[in-house]
Amino acid sequence: MKFLLFFLLSTSPAFAQHAISSQNFQVNVRPVLSGILNDFYQMIVLFPDVPRELVEIIKDIDHLSDQKDALLKECPRLLEKKCLTQINSLRTKLKVMSVDTFRLIKKQNVSSSLYLTNIAGLRMISDFQESLESLQGKLDNASFALKADVNPRQETYPFVKQVDELGTYASLALVEFIPYIYKDEFRHFFFSFVQPIQIQLGKSISYEFMNRNVTSLNFAINLLNQSLTKRNKKTPEGMGPYLAAIHNRWNSILRYYF
Repeated sequence: MKFLLFFLLSTSPAFAQHAISSQNFQVNVRPVLSGILNDFYQMIVLFPDVPRELVEIIKDIDHLSDQKDALLKECPRLLEKKCLTQINSLRTKLKVMSVDTFRLIKKQNVSSSLYLTNIAGLRMISDFQESLESLQGKLDNASFALKADVNPRQETYPFVKQVDELGTYASLALVEFIPYIYKDEFRHFFFSFVQPIQIQLGKSISYEFMNRNVTSLNFAINLLNQSLTKRNKKTPEGMGPYLAAIHNRWNSILRYYF
C-alpha cells in the first residue's frame, strides 16, 4: 500500500521530481548508493552457493572504470604509444583478476554441492575467463607492437567494449548461483538497479543518470522488498535486516528528489 501511495504521489504534478546538482549528488546521494550496493552484496552471499570470490571479481571490474576512462581520454580513436601507461595499467589489473578467477574455478570444481544452478554458474565463469584471457592477449600484443614502434592501427573502442563484456559475464554468472525460487526477483533487481548504479557511479555524470531514472529505480527496489517481505514467499534466512537497511537508505535518497 505504501509503495502504491508513493508511486501515485511521485507521478502527480504536486509531487514532481526535482533534478539535483552534481555537488548535491556527490555529497548526499553517492555515498548512500555505495552503501546500498555493499548491503546488497553482503546479503546475496548469504545464499550458500553464491561464491564470495565472484562478488569481489565483480567489484574489481567496476574499479576498472578509471583505467577505461584514462585510455579513452588519451587515445579516443586509435591505440597509440602515448597511451602505453594506460594499456599497461589495465593489463596489470586484468592479470590479478585472472589469478583470482582461476582460484575461484578451482574452488568451485572441488565443491561438494554442484547442483544444476552451480553448473550453469560455472559455465558462465568459464566464458568470463575465456573473454578475460582473450582481452589480456590482445592488450599484450598491442603493448608489444607499440613499444616496437609498429603501427597496427587498432581502434580503442573494441578493447573498452570487451572490458564491459567482462562485467556482463560475471553478473550473469552471479545470478545463476541464486536458488531457483528467488532467482527471478534477484535477477530483476540486479539488472534493473544494482548493475546500472555500479556502472554509473564510476562516471562524472552519474548525477544525470539518477535525475532521469530515480522513478524506475524506485520501482525496482520496492518490487524486491515487496516480493521478499510482503508476499507469500518467505524472506531468505538472515536477509531481513539487509533488506530493511537497503530500503531505509533508499528512502533517505528519495527526499532529495521528491
